Amino acid sequence: MTLPARARSLLRVMVVVAVIAVLLAFALHVDWRSAWAVARRADPVLLLAALLCNLLSQALKGVRWWVFLRSIGVRSLGLVLRATFAGASLNNLVVAQGGEGARVLLVARGAGVSSAGVLAALTVERVLDALSYLALLVGAAWLLALPEPVARWRTAASVTLAVATVVLLLAATQRRRSGVSAPSTLPAPGRVNAVGRYLRRFARGMVDVATPSRLAVAMLLSVGAWALQLATYHLTARAAQLELPLAGSVVALLMVGVSFLVRATPGNVGVFQVIYALSVRPFGVLEGPAVAAALLIQLLQVVPTMMVAMLAAPGLASGQVSRGDAEARR
Repeated sequence: MTLPARARSLLRVMVVVAVIAVLLAFALHVDWRSAWAVARRADPVLLLAALLCNLLSQALKGVRWWVFLRSIGVRSLGLVLRATFAGASLNNLVVAQGGEGARVLLVARGAGVSSAGVLAALTVERVLDALSYLALLVGAAWLLALPEPVARWRTAASVTLAVATVVLLLAATQRRRSGVSAPSTLPAPGRVNAVGRYLRRFARGMVDVATPSRLAVAMLLSVGAWALQLATYHLTARAAQLELPLAGSVVALLMVGVSFLVRATPGNVGVFQVIYALSVRPFGVLEGPAVAAALLIQLLQVVPTMMVAMLAAPGLASGQVSRGDAEARR
């Protein structure tokens, strides 16, 4: 049962108002003078190192997507990287995950392939991103001294990770062995509408891209991307002179990652800072320094990514393809 449009709009407004109220209440308890002092004293060398780690993490995510896209004819890694940075930049500007749809269209248009196949590759990539998130949670929960509210999830996360990995690998091997090209529940091509044909291409793309070897390579890239994100968080905390152990940065990364499933504000500005401050509080970090570190992290994540997107992808939105991209498609 779906809610009427007016009810959905009212619910959306209520959620936004509630989020703003929480952010304002939190802001009133922050020592902004202390936060400003911490930000001003931040070590520029460590901030630069954190910035480079974040950019490399984004690049690895693009390479991970490209591992799957190659199977549907997208040969240009440069095109995929530019679309990845452009999509990440758009996600930082809007509340919804508009950047995901944008990068699908940018790659499909730039490489001259079906958007259904590109979407299939993106779907598999996002599944692996979730699995690598679980791997980070499991590894940290068993190896580091995490707060009890986080550590208590290690057994459930371990079981979920193991089951999801086995199911994904079995699905990939069984479909390819049986030669399945699309779910049998879909109608035959001659009797389907446009949506049905699109779903068939999407299903075919899922079969083509999700091979065990590609899944293994992409999983390694996913773990690397998350490790670099952790380095971004921890280097920034060190630059802000926070007495925060590695376990604290892991908890902050995990909690902030969950908050991005539903974006309450553009780029989750404000929400990011609240979640980060609450995550590091058990490690003895006060709200003022924590907010300063969170602001620095988000600054390093948003501004350089947008600059790379504007410099590297000026022709993607208009469908222009560079000579190198055109040659890579042949």
